[in-house]
Amino acid sequence: MASTKKSVSSRAKRVGKQKAAAEQRRQQREYEGVPAEIVELLESGDVRPEWDRFYRAFPTVTAAVEAVARGEEVTLESHEHELLLLQVVVEDGVPVVMTTLYVPYGTRDALLSGLLNSEAPDRGQLMAKMADLLPELLPEDARLEGVEAVVEQPAPGSLAPRFAYRFRTPALGLTTWKSYYEATRRFSPLQEALGWMDTRTAGHAEAVAILRRHGIPAASCGQCGHAVTNQHPAWPGLWVDFVPECGPICELYDDTALARENEIDSLAIGGPHQVMTLEEAEKAGLTARS
Repeated sequence: MASTKKSVSSRAKRVGKQKAAAEQRRQQREYEGVPAEIVELLESGDVRPEWDRFYRAFPTVTAAVEAVARGEEVTLESHEHELLLLQVVVEDGVPVVMTTLYVPYGTRDALLSGLLNSEAPDRGQLMAKMADLLPELLPEDARLEGVEAVVEQPAPGSLAPRFAYRFRTPALGLTTWKSYYEATRRFSPLQEALGWMDTRTAGHAEAVAILRRHGIPAASCGQCGHAVTNQHPAWPGLWVDFVPECGPICELYDDTALARENEIDSLAIGGPHQVMTLEEAEKAGLTARS
């Protein structure tokens, strides 16, 4: 009996070694020249589709730079932790990795509120002013030298520009993506501050208060705190926020006085947003960052 168990165990070990060797040969064929950390990531299954496609096409910075030199476009847009646009471009004959981090929803909504609430002829000048004010919406540790605040013009057919922070990293001397991430480690506080699910940037009422101190006519609801506008193309004349499910209805509106005996009759009565004045925002403690 003992001999049989030993034989089975030896056979299992031999089969295991053969499978491991076959797997290693497969990876060597499939990932020739790909750094080990990228192979591990691609094989883990724990990678978003856009990153999988990007790393398979450009497994190293060197491969990305060579692709750009051939006239190919090297671009990655990801929504994993923040809205990120990664591009490899050539500027003044020098290959550069350009990283653009777009502001999270609450910050964006406050900026759009200020833009839409202004007179249309003033909006071009106002966007330039917003670019100068974008650093004020960041926490102190994220206001880093070398970061450019940008306001991208609206895409064709859109009224909304895109607000972002951008930094450039020379690609010369970089080989692997690991070397790129090490070279940009000092921008980690900025990336953490712009996390779309857990942001540390000023947003909604806090951002509105900062913008209004600089003469930008942003507005926020005194009940839910959301940034609002009464110049939305779909709801002209009504104060609405930028959450599609809410629109002109404030999610925190006190509608208890309208409640009916029949619970069904009381569902989704809601009510309008109430615009918060700058004085009310200051009283609520929503002051500008120093």
